[in-house]
Amino acid sequence: MDAKGFESKVAELVAVTQRLDVPRILMVRRMTLHDPETLKWANQRQLELIFSVILEKALERTGSDVVHAASLDQFDSMLPPGDDAVRDQERWMLFDLSRAMLAGVKTEDENTTDAVMEELAADETPIDSGDFATLFDETIARHTRRTLNALACTGTRPHIPHPFVVSPHFAPVFERVIRDYVLKSIRSTRRIKEMAASRNWQQKGSANRLLSMILADQDQNPILYYWDLRWQGFDPARATAKGKGTIRPEDNPWDIFKEDGTAHEYIPPYYTDIPMLQRLIRYDGDEIAEAWQRIAQIYQQEFAPTSKNDQARQGAFRDAILSAIEKLDNHAGDLLVIRAFYDLPKVDRMFLKMLIQSLGRSEMERNRKAPLLIQFFNDLPR
Repeated sequence: MDAKGFESKVAELVAVTQRLDVPRILMVRRMTLHDPETLKWANQRQLELIFSVILEKALERTGSDVVHAASLDQFDSMLPPGDDAVRDQERWMLFDLSRAMLAGVKTEDENTTDAVMEELAADETPIDSGDFATLFDETIARHTRRTLNALACTGTRPHIPHPFVVSPHFAPVFERVIRDYVLKSIRSTRRIKEMAASRNWQQKGSANRLLSMILADQDQNPILYYWDLRWQGFDPARATAKGKGTIRPEDNPWDIFKEDGTAHEYIPPYYTDIPMLQRLIRYDGDEIAEAWQRIAQIYQQEFAPTSKNDQARQGAFRDAILSAIEKLDNHAGDLLVIRAFYDLPKVDRMFLKMLIQSLGRSEMERNRKAPLLIQFFNDLPR
């Protein structure tokens, strides 16, 4: 099917669902994902993206007050009857799709069909084409964006602003900073220029190859080496130590972060947060998203089960948290606990205190296992 025919099919699907509420759209989604005729013109991934946009627009039409009330009830009122596993999957999909609305982020007023086509284009645009600079910048930007989206909170705590790393507003400004301040500098280094000239980066799969090099996290990884070095160059202490007195404009992203944090009411990163900013490229966003889905599902099963058969044993959620802290690299589990503090009501200050105490007998052992979580807990207002 050509592009025009595909867009026509998308428009038909949008028209069918345009006046339906969220529960009815979910019913249509269930049927469409398994409809042989539909699968002739769109694959499973495309259909999931199409319905994500359709549902997001439906949530916007529903209104933030109604969506917020539904989220407090685990979206039960918006889920059609059916298999519990399917309903749970739809439940967390609605949480993800309503994230921006619940966080107060305003979305563009855009035609649904146009929004669907843009989402499909963004998902499917191959990075494997064009010059090395485009491939390099876009691969790293998408990679870190995926991580920050997986960490972004949907909930809030009164008088306790989000730290930047879990703020739903941080990903765009971080991408702007790395494109303007970090990646250009990295690409200008000798070893990265040699890497660019060493192979044909226009071949299919080049983006995945580049990403695997980043995630390898080896001692001799030039991308990570220059990434870390560039962020270290933003430390004002380095500028003053060299007798410059002030940091150069091209080495100062902190004002940009500060302005964005003020505008969106989150705690922006400062130069003392350089280790955390360096760490963002080392995470696997898909792995973090899957871990969060498991944690959120077990939370719901323990504290708000949909039925008696769905009830998780007491302590299952705490064990899931401890498992994430132990298994995820670079203390990503700590960050998921911080997200849970804002998104899951039972994860309050007392829960964090008891969780930290269970991590080890000594302060040294606890700090070794969960340094980011402990720092967050210690910084909470008393």
